[in-house]
Amino acid sequence: MRHAFGFAALALGLFVEAGGPALARDLPSSLIIIDTDGRMAPEAFAHATGLSSRELATRFGATGVVHCGGAVGTGQLVGAANVLVTAAHVLFAPDGTARASGPACGFVIEAGGQRRIVPIDMERVVTGSREPYDAPALQDWAVAPLAAVVAGARPYPLAPAMAVPGDVVLAAAASVGGVSRRSLQRCRARKVTAGGHGGLREVAIDCDAEGGTSGAALLSEQGGFLGVYVGFRSSHPGEAGPFSMSHYNFAVTAEGPLRRAIVRAAGTGEAISASR
Repeated sequence: MRHAFGFAALALGLFVEAGGPALARDLPSSLIIIDTDGRMAPEAFAHATGLSSRELATRFGATGVVHCGGAVGTGQLVGAANVLVTAAHVLFAPDGTARASGPACGFVIEAGGQRRIVPIDMERVVTGSREPYDAPALQDWAVAPLAAVVAGARPYPLAPAMAVPGDVVLAAAASVGGVSRRSLQRCRARKVTAGGHGGLREVAIDCDAEGGTSGAALLSEQGGFLGVYVGFRSSHPGEAGPFSMSHYNFAVTAEGPLRRAIVRAAGTGEAISASR
Protein backbone atom coordinates (compact mmCIF):
# COMPACT_ATOMS: atom_id res chain seq x y z
CA MET A 1 0.00 0.00 0.00
CA ARG A 2 1.29 3.41 -0.88
CA HIS A 3 1.49 6.03 1.84
CA ALA A 4 2.02 9.58 0.66
CA PHE A 5 1.51 13.22 1.50
CA GLY A 6 -0.95 15.35 -0.48
CA PHE A 7 1.83 17.77 -1.19
CA ALA A 8 2.20 20.10 -4.15
CA ALA A 9 5.99 19.96 -4.34
CA LEU A 10 5.73 16.25 -5.03
CA ALA A 11 2.90 16.41 -7.56
CA LEU A 12 0.50 19.15 -8.58
CA GLY A 13 -2.83 17.62 -9.52
CA LEU A 14 -5.40 19.19 -11.80
CA PHE A 15 -8.45 20.48 -9.97
CA VAL A 16 -11.53 18.42 -10.86
CA GLU A 17 -14.75 20.40 -10.71
CA ALA A 18 -17.51 18.96 -8.52
CA GLY A 19 -20.66 17.59 -10.07
CA GLY A 20 -19.36 14.85 -12.37
CA PRO A 21 -17.64 11.51 -11.95
CA ALA A 22 -13.87 11.52 -11.56
CA LEU A 23 -12.33 9.53 -14.41
CA ALA A 24 -9.23 7.51 -13.52
CA ARG A 25 -7.41 8.59 -16.69
CA ASP A 26 -7.77 12.23 -15.62
CA LEU A 27 -6.36 11.76 -12.12
CA PRO A 28 -2.69 12.30 -11.31
CA SER A 29 -1.24 10.00 -8.65
CA SER A 30 -1.61 12.63 -5.93
CA LEU A 31 -5.37 13.01 -6.48
CA ILE A 32 -7.23 10.63 -4.17
CA ILE A 33 -10.95 10.56 -4.94
CA ILE A 34 -13.42 8.57 -2.83
CA ASP A 35 -16.26 7.49 -5.13
CA THR A 36 -16.68 10.74 -7.12
CA ASP A 37 -15.24 14.20 -6.58
CA GLY A 38 -17.44 15.98 -4.06
CA ARG A 39 -15.44 19.21 -3.70
CA MET A 40 -17.13 22.54 -4.48
CA ALA A 41 -15.98 26.07 -5.07
CA PRO A 42 -16.87 28.14 -1.97
CA GLU A 43 -19.69 29.98 -3.73
CA ALA A 44 -21.25 26.72 -4.93
CA PHE A 45 -20.91 25.27 -1.41
CA ALA A 46 -22.66 28.33 0.04
CA HIS A 47 -25.53 27.98 -2.45
CA ALA A 48 -25.88 24.24 -1.72
CA THR A 49 -25.88 24.74 2.06
CA GLY A 50 -27.96 27.92 2.20
CA LEU A 51 -25.18 30.17 3.54
CA SER A 52 -25.02 33.87 2.83
CA SER A 53 -21.75 35.33 1.55
CA ARG A 54 -21.18 36.81 5.01
CA GLU A 55 -21.76 33.45 6.71
CA LEU A 56 -19.44 31.77 4.21
CA ALA A 57 -16.62 34.22 4.97
CA THR A 58 -17.20 34.03 8.72
CA ARG A 59 -17.28 30.23 8.95
CA PHE A 60 -14.92 29.13 6.20
CA GLY A 61 -12.81 32.12 5.20
CA ALA A 62 -9.60 31.57 7.21
CA THR A 63 -8.02 29.14 4.71
CA GLY A 64 -5.18 30.11 2.38
CA VAL A 65 -2.06 28.89 0.59
CA VAL A 66 1.31 28.23 2.24
CA HIS A 67 4.44 28.78 0.12
CA CYS A 68 7.76 27.69 1.61
CA GLY A 69 10.72 27.37 -0.73
CA GLY A 70 9.51 25.15 -3.55
CA ALA A 71 6.68 23.66 -1.49
CA VAL A 72 3.03 24.65 -1.75
CA GLY A 73 0.34 23.50 0.67
CA THR A 74 -2.78 24.69 2.48
CA GLY A 75 -2.93 26.42 5.85
CA GLN A 76 -5.36 28.36 8.00
CA LEU A 77 -5.57 30.87 10.79
CA VAL A 78 -6.68 29.21 14.04
CA GLY A 79 -7.35 30.89 17.36
CA ALA A 80 -5.81 34.22 16.35
CA ALA A 81 -5.22 36.20 13.16
CA ASN A 82 -1.45 35.63 13.37
CA VAL A 83 -1.40 31.88 14.10
CA LEU A 84 -1.06 29.52 11.14
CA VAL A 85 -1.76 25.77 11.33
CA THR A 86 -0.59 23.45 8.56
CA ALA A 87 1.19 20.11 8.03
CA ALA A 88 4.84 19.97 9.12
CA HIS A 89 6.04 18.55 5.80
CA VAL A 90 4.90 21.73 4.04
CA LEU A 91 7.48 23.70 6.06
CA PHE A 92 10.27 21.16 6.62
CA ALA A 93 12.28 19.11 4.12
CA PRO A 94 13.04 15.38 4.50
CA ASP A 95 16.36 16.18 6.20
CA GLY A 96 14.58 18.20 8.89
CA THR A 97 15.73 21.64 7.73
CA ALA A 98 13.33 24.48 7.09
CA ARG A 99 12.42 24.67 3.41
CA ALA A 100 12.97 28.44 3.43
CA SER A 101 12.87 31.51 5.66
CA GLY A 102 11.89 35.15 5.45
CA PRO A 103 9.69 36.20 2.52
CA ALA A 104 10.31 32.83 0.81
CA CYS A 105 8.09 31.15 3.41
CA GLY A 106 4.71 32.83 3.70
CA PHE A 107 0.93 32.58 3.93
CA VAL A 108 -1.39 33.94 1.24
CA ILE A 109 -5.03 34.60 2.08
CA GLU A 110 -7.99 36.67 0.91
CA ALA A 111 -9.15 38.73 3.90
CA GLY A 112 -11.09 41.95 4.21
CA GLY A 113 -11.56 42.02 0.46
CA GLN A 114 -7.81 42.00 -0.23
CA ARG A 115 -5.14 39.44 -1.04
CA ARG A 116 -2.65 39.44 1.80
CA ILE A 117 0.80 37.82 1.98
CA VAL A 118 2.38 37.44 5.42
CA PRO A 119 5.80 35.86 6.15
CA ILE A 120 5.96 32.90 8.53
CA ASP A 121 8.21 33.23 11.58
CA MET A 122 10.11 29.98 11.02
CA GLU A 123 12.21 30.51 14.17
CA ARG A 124 9.13 30.03 16.37
CA VAL A 125 7.34 27.17 14.61
CA VAL A 126 6.14 24.36 16.90
CA THR A 127 5.71 20.93 15.31
CA GLY A 128 5.02 17.34 16.21
CA SER A 129 8.28 16.58 14.40
CA ARG A 130 10.68 18.61 12.26
CA GLU A 131 11.45 15.39 10.39
CA PRO A 132 7.87 14.40 9.46
CA TYR A 133 8.94 12.05 6.66
CA ASP A 134 10.65 9.78 9.21
CA ALA A 135 8.07 10.18 12.00
CA PRO A 136 4.57 8.76 12.50
CA ALA A 137 1.93 10.73 10.62
CA LEU A 138 0.49 11.76 14.01
CA GLN A 139 3.45 14.11 14.35
CA ASP A 140 2.99 15.80 10.97
CA TRP A 141 1.50 19.08 12.18
CA ALA A 142 2.86 22.59 12.60
CA VAL A 143 1.72 25.70 14.45
CA ALA A 144 3.49 28.70 12.97
CA PRO A 145 3.36 32.28 14.21
CA LEU A 146 3.08 34.85 11.43
CA ALA A 147 5.22 37.98 11.24
CA ALA A 148 2.07 40.14 11.42
CA VAL A 149 -1.63 39.93 12.15
CA VAL A 150 -3.76 39.36 9.04
CA ALA A 151 -6.03 42.39 8.98
CA GLY A 152 -9.68 41.61 8.31
CA ALA A 153 -9.29 37.86 8.87
CA ARG A 154 -11.64 35.76 10.99
CA PRO A 155 -9.59 32.84 12.40
CA TYR A 156 -11.20 29.47 13.00
CA PRO A 157 -11.97 28.85 16.68
CA LEU A 158 -11.02 25.54 18.25
CA ALA A 159 -13.98 23.15 18.26
CA PRO A 160 -14.65 20.33 20.73
CA ALA A 161 -12.94 17.04 19.90
CA MET A 162 -13.78 15.51 16.53
CA ALA A 163 -16.49 12.83 16.66
CA VAL A 164 -15.49 9.63 14.84
CA PRO A 165 -17.52 8.62 12.95
CA GLY A 166 -18.89 12.07 12.31
CA ASP A 167 -19.48 14.83 9.76
CA VAL A 168 -16.72 17.27 8.81
CA VAL A 169 -16.03 19.96 6.22
CA LEU A 170 -12.66 19.90 4.42
CA ALA A 171 -11.47 23.42 3.52
CA ALA A 172 -8.57 23.35 1.06
CA ALA A 173 -6.69 25.83 -1.13
CA ALA A 174 -4.78 23.60 -3.53
CA SER A 175 -2.57 25.66 -5.84
CA VAL A 176 -2.05 24.59 -9.45
CA GLY A 177 0.41 26.48 -11.65
CA GLY A 178 0.50 29.32 -9.13
CA VAL A 179 -3.30 29.69 -9.16
CA SER A 180 -5.11 29.01 -5.89
CA ARG A 181 -8.39 27.12 -6.15
CA ARG A 182 -10.22 27.02 -2.85
CA SER A 183 -12.72 24.24 -2.25
CA LEU A 184 -15.10 23.08 0.46
CA GLN A 185 -16.53 19.60 0.88
CA ARG A 186 -18.93 17.99 3.29
CA CYS A 187 -17.57 14.53 4.09
CA ARG A 188 -17.06 12.20 7.03
CA ALA A 189 -14.46 11.16 9.56
CA ARG A 190 -14.74 7.39 9.24
CA LYS A 191 -12.27 5.57 11.48
CA VAL A 192 -9.48 6.21 13.99
CA THR A 193 -6.35 4.63 12.51
CA ALA A 194 -3.81 5.56 15.22
CA GLY A 195 -3.62 7.23 18.61
CA GLY A 196 -0.96 9.32 20.29
CA HIS A 197 0.01 11.32 23.36
CA GLY A 198 -2.67 13.41 25.04
CA GLY A 199 -5.53 12.04 22.95
CA LEU A 200 -4.12 13.03 19.53
CA ARG A 201 -5.67 10.79 16.84
CA GLU A 202 -5.07 9.96 13.21
CA VAL A 203 -8.40 9.62 11.42
CA ALA A 204 -9.30 8.12 8.02
CA ILE A 205 -11.67 10.42 6.11
CA ASP A 206 -13.71 9.98 2.94
CA CYS A 207 -12.99 13.52 1.73
CA ASP A 208 -11.30 14.05 -1.65
CA ALA A 209 -7.84 15.61 -1.92
CA GLU A 210 -5.08 16.50 -4.38
CA GLY A 211 -1.57 17.90 -4.39
CA GLY A 212 -1.54 21.11 -2.35
CA THR A 213 -4.19 19.89 0.12
CA SER A 214 -1.60 19.06 2.79
CA GLY A 215 -2.27 21.19 5.86
CA ALA A 216 -5.94 21.83 5.03
CA ALA A 217 -8.51 22.24 7.80
CA LEU A 218 -11.10 19.73 8.94
CA LEU A 219 -13.92 21.92 10.27
CA SER A 220 -17.31 21.59 11.90
CA GLU A 221 -20.40 22.87 10.07
CA GLN A 222 -20.11 26.01 12.22
CA GLY A 223 -16.48 26.59 11.17
CA GLY A 224 -14.76 25.24 14.29
CA PHE A 225 -11.28 23.74 13.79
CA LEU A 226 -11.22 19.95 14.26
CA GLY A 227 -7.97 18.84 12.67
CA VAL A 228 -5.46 19.06 9.83
CA TYR A 229 -5.22 17.01 6.62
CA VAL A 230 -1.91 15.17 6.25
CA GLY A 231 -2.00 12.74 3.32
CA PHE A 232 -3.33 9.50 1.88
CA ARG A 233 -2.86 5.75 1.80
CA SER A 234 -3.92 3.92 -1.32
CA SER A 235 -3.24 0.72 -3.20
CA HIS A 236 -4.46 2.44 -6.39
CA PRO A 237 -3.47 6.13 -6.23
CA GLY A 238 -4.81 8.11 -9.17
CA GLU A 239 -7.77 5.76 -9.58
CA ALA A 240 -11.07 6.76 -7.98
CA GLY A 241 -12.73 4.15 -5.80
CA PRO A 242 -14.85 3.52 -2.70
CA PHE A 243 -13.58 4.29 0.79
CA SER A 244 -11.66 1.37 2.24
CA MET A 245 -8.63 0.74 4.43
CA SER A 246 -6.61 0.50 1.22
CA HIS A 247 -7.92 3.78 -0.26
CA TYR A 248 -8.46 6.78 1.98
CA ASN A 249 -7.25 10.24 2.93
CA PHE A 250 -6.36 10.98 6.54
CA ALA A 251 -6.04 13.79 9.05
CA VAL A 252 -4.69 14.49 12.54
CA THR A 253 -7.12 15.77 15.17
CA ALA A 254 -6.71 19.09 17.02
CA GLU A 255 -6.14 17.40 20.36
CA GLY A 256 -3.28 16.79 22.78
CA PRO A 257 -0.01 18.56 21.86
CA LEU A 258 -1.45 20.14 18.70
CA ARG A 259 -4.28 21.76 20.61
CA ARG A 260 -1.93 22.96 23.36
CA ALA A 261 0.43 24.48 20.78
CA ILE A 262 -2.45 26.40 19.21
CA VAL A 263 -3.67 27.65 22.59
CA ARG A 264 -0.19 28.83 23.58
CA ALA A 265 0.44 30.56 20.25
CA ALA A 266 -2.97 32.23 20.21
CA GLY A 267 -2.82 33.21 23.88
CA THR A 268 -6.46 32.24 24.37
CA GLY A 269 -6.03 31.07 27.96
CA GLU A 270 -8.16 28.00 27.25
CA ALA A 271 -7.72 25.30 29.88
CA ILE A 272 -6.62 22.03 28.30
CA SER A 273 -6.97 18.56 29.78
CA ALA A 274 -4.35 15.97 28.83
CA SER A 275 -7.11 13.45 28.16
CA ARG A 276 -9.10 15.78 25.94
